[in-house]
Amino acid sequence: MKLNLLKLFVLLAVPFATANAADVNMKFGKPTKEEMLMTTYDADPKADAVVLCRLTDVEYTVEFNGYIVDYHEKCRIKVLQPGGERFAKVVVPFNKNVTGANRLDSSHMSLKGLMFDMGSATSAVFNDAAGSMLDNSVGSYTDESIEDLKATAFNQEGSKVVKTNMKKSDVKTTKLNDTDYQLEFTVPNVKVGTVIEYEYTIHSQLFWQLRDWYAQCDIPVVYAKLDMNIPNYLLFNMEEQGIQRLSCSCTTGTLRYKLESDPLAAASVVNTNHYVCVGRNLAAIPKLDGIWNVNDYSAGITTELKRFSIRGNGAMDYAKTWDQVDAMILDSDELGKRLNDHSPLAAELKASDIPSMEYQRQRVEAVCKLVMSKVKWNGKYAFAPASPAETLKKGEGSNADINLLLIQSLAEVGVTATPVLLRTRDLGMLPYNFPSIRKISTFLVGVILPGGSKAYLDASSPSGSLNDLPSLMLVERARLLQKGHKSQWINLQKLEK
Repeated sequence: MKLNLLKLFVLLAVPFATANAADVNMKFGKPTKEEMLMTTYDADPKADAVVLCRLTDVEYTVEFNGYIVDYHEKCRIKVLQPGGERFAKVVVPFNKNVTGANRLDSSHMSLKGLMFDMGSATSAVFNDAAGSMLDNSVGSYTDESIEDLKATAFNQEGSKVVKTNMKKSDVKTTKLNDTDYQLEFTVPNVKVGTVIEYEYTIHSQLFWQLRDWYAQCDIPVVYAKLDMNIPNYLLFNMEEQGIQRLSCSCTTGTLRYKLESDPLAAASVVNTNHYVCVGRNLAAIPKLDGIWNVNDYSAGITTELKRFSIRGNGAMDYAKTWDQVDAMILDSDELGKRLNDHSPLAAELKASDIPSMEYQRQRVEAVCKLVMSKVKWNGKYAFAPASPAETLKKGEGSNADINLLLIQSLAEVGVTATPVLLRTRDLGMLPYNFPSIRKISTFLVGVILPGGSKAYLDASSPSGSLNDLPSLMLVERARLLQKGHKSQWINLQKLEK
């Protein structure tokens, strides 16, 4: 793993020739002669394709009781060698019905749950009003849509440039689950030598949750620019990441708006934070063994909401520390409050010989074996668990469903067990610098053994043995929760079996 990361760092740290913005064609719809006749990319002659220009503009619209955010995406790619044709296929994820999803996974809960006492006699009144305001502004704001999609292939045929536009039949939408969808389109007539151009807008009602933006991919990028103009009613923590660095700035701007509910009123102006991040001559991210998620090392920007207000209302602060996120999760109906409930297997466990076993490790493995005989893992990882009684009745469930049943059942035999929050390795690392409930993807079971030592297990492990976790969960950053105790960061890559 360390050798692979060192190799990745060396490959990405090699300086490329510098390109100025003036050298980049930012006009879409008409590739330059140089782009059409280009056969190799000098900085990376082996590249089968190169991103010539990518522009992402993020714009907010002020609504009567909330906001809309639009992501305008434009991209131009040159296919240089066989294999580069794969970039004719583009997949765009989007969401629907987010508020109606299980609440631990939804940003709606992270908004309402991360609002904390302001330390004054009026804080309870303020929180009630703020909660009502959030219900009004977030309750109906749940969907995203893909709009203004168009894509074209440009091919040099003799002295002419031939355009092939995408048809409706080249586009399809797929529902992945209750909230996750994807739009997939294929640019026609793409071959070696083609310049691909496409653009679309993601129209999002999830104004409190900015999408992560990564400038790098598995082919070189000549130029990429992120331009965000955000009303100062919304304050985000911003974190730049990657081995190659972006050039970023933040200035004060303005946004004019006019509410549809009051068409006769004059236009209003709100101050904004205007962020611009530019990546030039970015190297391709190589595929190396041991690298689970290349975005951990890609030049990019990740965000998390820090403060929020609706016009004319007081601002609400959200979690500033992981400790506050921990407290919110431990107080949640879905997970935290269920930790103290009796297991639906309580009577069976009491009647067994498990409580009388001398060693805790024996009791842990015996309980795990019993639970696994009752409930099978359905192959899914989740964060928000179902009711343990429902899971037991159904006979199967996600790892979160079964892990909650495990925690409750272990408590019945005198073993202290607690959730360990994490983000699976394929999704990337949890951020240290700012708290983010939406980055958490699941939890496993942490067992507190005599003397204070800890061991771990998960319902997705076929053996059910302590510290025998699937490689997907062997993360460097996991968070062990305990009521009445300060939570801890845990490195699950350093476990003794």
